[in-house]
Amino acid sequence: LTNVFLVPAPQILCGLSNWQMKALFVASKLKVFDHLKKKGSLNTVDIANEIGASLCGTERLLDACAALGLLKKTPQGDFLLNTDTTNTYLTSDGKYSLHGYIMHCNDHIWPLFTNLEFAVKEGARQNHRAFGKKTEDLFKDYYQSQEVKQRFMAAMHSIAHLTARDVATAFDLSQFKSACDLGGCTGALAHELVQLYPDLKVTVFDLPEIIIQFCFPTGDFFKDNLPEVDLYILSRVLHDWPDEKIHMLLSKISSVCKPGNALLVAEIVLDEQKMHPPRAVLQSLSMTEGKQRSGSEYKHLLENYGFMNVQIKMTGNLLDAVLLTETAAGRKG
Repeated sequence: LTNVFLVPAPQILCGLSNWQMKALFVASKLKVFDHLKKKGSLNTVDIANEIGASLCGTERLLDACAALGLLKKTPQGDFLLNTDTTNTYLTSDGKYSLHGYIMHCNDHIWPLFTNLEFAVKEGARQNHRAFGKKTEDLFKDYYQSQEVKQRFMAAMHSIAHLTARDVATAFDLSQFKSACDLGGCTGALAHELVQLYPDLKVTVFDLPEIIIQFCFPTGDFFKDNLPEVDLYILSRVLHDWPDEKIHMLLSKISSVCKPGNALLVAEIVLDEQKMHPPRAVLQSLSMTEGKQRSGSEYKHLLENYGFMNVQIKMTGNLLDAVLLTETAAGRKG
């Protein structure tokens, strides 16, 4: 890696070593990039004062960020400033800010990887070692703690907003008049869809703990009745759940689909050898109950529930797209 910003912006988080990644995490958490965006440029002493950190520690962090191409120095080397790409993707108010996702990775994903040896030996997520809590208790925090919920939603919004245009344009969806984004959180993808297809009515369906802040219908897509629409959307859902939960969800969607209805899935699609993209292969080491899948695995999984005419689009962004049309009665057993 010579300069992290020589590669497309969606790859910012994909080519860094663990040390480089942690430097990015810490700079983001201390709002280094936000302070520089607000002030334009600052010297090391000013930045240390802004973030409430030691001078020597701040200097070393800034030098590391500059070496990674996250910051640039003035010709004299006495002031630092953000690059245009940093302002766009790494500041908390950037147009395509990844700040929420970076904080989620720092606070919830990084601790899991510090226990990777146990994860591999036990084949299980290491929440109990990383956080002193069971998985189910940790998820309760997402809904019961306003701070944790806001951080989680910001993380989900970061990726949804960054990938929405590529997912929404992966296929021509003009034939559909209504759509439902199941687990759509803040509605970033829904917003992009209605911009592209003004005649498309999009419903965002999510848990009441999430949707309470928005004017969307609420519900648990595992338990509650689903809205009747032409197009169902599952974005970053299938990879996160075990087989029995996926069976419940896909059976429910299949049962309400009519001829001509379709399912749009947005996920990372692995190659058939499950080696690329490496970020997805490495992400799976966090040992969620679900798994990443190849194109043929998604095809086999979804055809089992009656979804046919599989089309896969590799977008080059952080999420790929799979479009399937319901043409036969799905197998429910």
